[in-house]
Amino acid sequence: MLEAPTYSTFYGVNGSYSLNNHGVIQTFVGYSNVHMTTVGADYIYNIKDNTKSNFNVYGGIGISGDFYKQKIEVEYEGTKAKGYAKANYLAINPTIGISYHFDVIRSTFYAGYKVKYYAFENAMDINFLSLGLRYHLKQTPR
Repeated sequence: MLEAPTYSTFYGVNGSYSLNNHGVIQTFVGYSNVHMTTVGADYIYNIKDNTKSNFNVYGGIGISGDFYKQKIEVEYEGTKAKGYAKANYLAINPTIGISYHFDVIRSTFYAGYKVKYYAFENAMDINFLSLGLRYHLKQTPR
């Protein structure tokens, strides 16, 4: 019997720092419904000059640490034991996406796709879509 796929959902915050009219360093932290905390940073390159276009297409590369912790209960020969299952992973994250800056509210709406490559485990997770609204503390000159 086939089962419907399930996907983890992340909730988090991110921030960015513009290096120039195209380059951005982005940092993020998030928590998921599969008991995973992620912390990381990306270098993002915007194809269009941020000062000349509200719409942009971006690509980049980053690194993240993924930290799993979940309560477990194991039973063996009638004896129950409780504890935690823990695992930590280091991921390399290529990313692509689109964004649109709204001058009036000093915010950018973005949608992106990210692949997580776990080099030490030689494994990939290809199911990372992101949607968000980023508020800019400093208004981008236009």
